[in-house]
Amino acid sequence: MQFLHLFMYKMTGFELRLWRKSLGWSRDRAAEELGVCLRSYKDYENTPEVKRAIELATIALSVRGLLPLMAHPRTSKSKVLEMIRRMLR
Repeated sequence: MQFLHLFMYKMTGFELRLWRKSLGWSRDRAAEELGVCLRSYKDYENTPEVKRAIELATIALSVRGLLPLMAHPRTSKSKVLEMIRRMLR
């Protein structure tokens, strides 16, 4: 039930842009990571509602970026899990 909100939330193009910038990525890099052409990616950033597949891909890419942190012995696993929970809200 805790993940039910994932299926009710809709990501906006503005939020997609914020996600990209938080990773320090260019539009080219974001398009490449998401597996779409640059033109499509630009369109996503300017739409009121991003396709669900793109939204889920942003979550997967964000979690993938946290995995190396979890492998480090000094990293608090509970802090990383809390970061993931916040990301999914």
